[in-house]
Amino acid sequence: QPYKPLDAMTPQLVSYVTSEEGRWEVSRTYYTELLKKMNDALKEGADILGHVNWRFNEFSNPACMMLYLTSIELLAMPPPPTPPQHGDPITAHRLAIGHKLVETALTSRNPEMYNTVSLVFSALPFSFSKAVFARIADLLADSTQFYNGTTWSSSAQSLLLLTHSFLQHCKNDCVDYIPEFINQNSTHLQTECQVVYVFKLFSPFLRHWDRNTNTRKQILYSLYQVMFSLLSENSASNPDLFVDFMYFIKYVFVGDEFKTLLERHLPTLPTDVASKLKFCGVEKSD
Repeated sequence: QPYKPLDAMTPQLVSYVTSEEGRWEVSRTYYTELLKKMNDALKEGADILGHVNWRFNEFSNPACMMLYLTSIELLAMPPPPTPPQHGDPITAHRLAIGHKLVETALTSRNPEMYNTVSLVFSALPFSFSKAVFARIADLLADSTQFYNGTTWSSSAQSLLLLTHSFLQHCKNDCVDYIPEFINQNSTHLQTECQVVYVFKLFSPFLRHWDRNTNTRKQILYSLYQVMFSLLSENSASNPDLFVDFMYFIKYVFVGDEFKTLLERHLPTLPTDVASKLKFCGVEKSD
């Protein structure tokens, strides 16, 4: 069958652009259908788009073209008739769409959907993908809902997988937001499990950000401050975990650049922890 542009769009969008009413009532299954179309394009290729001569097409393969069409569809979705009382209505509308995409992916419990929604976010403005960070903040706000003292909850593990997929695909504006996100949610990083969860979210990607060293340094600086805050309260059951991570950051990424920060916080730490960190601030020449 010859390719027709509207064939790759959801029926809801087709009805919206072809009707004279100018209204779009988003159905309960809309986001599931949208992500499924994108996921099918990734797996099945040209089958979902019909016959396309990719040699002369603007996009070189079905996945790229479907990603473009999906982005256009989400950007074209009209905002609700009643704007929010505070803030920019367009930003709030895009964030709400982002929340729906995240919720749809997590509800599916399907890692393929985590990858698909992450690809979609990578093609959209940051105001959409900020929903991923908002979901993390909601989880961190109540540590009892994701860690029972021995194991992580299924929701925490699913969000961890989705976040890793998201960070694998995301653009620099998302990475640049991570230091601000950690600082904004420092009040939610008061327990050992909360801090460890943040480590699990971001630490695997430290090497991936070699071309973004300034932002990586800001992320590590924020993590240092979180660890110092936790250790100074002497509430960590395994302080050696954080001591080892600080030395890892020093020798692999920052060298002596955090020496001033370390010297400022050492007097606030328990004696045994401070003694273990005394070499963390030693310069190479020393």
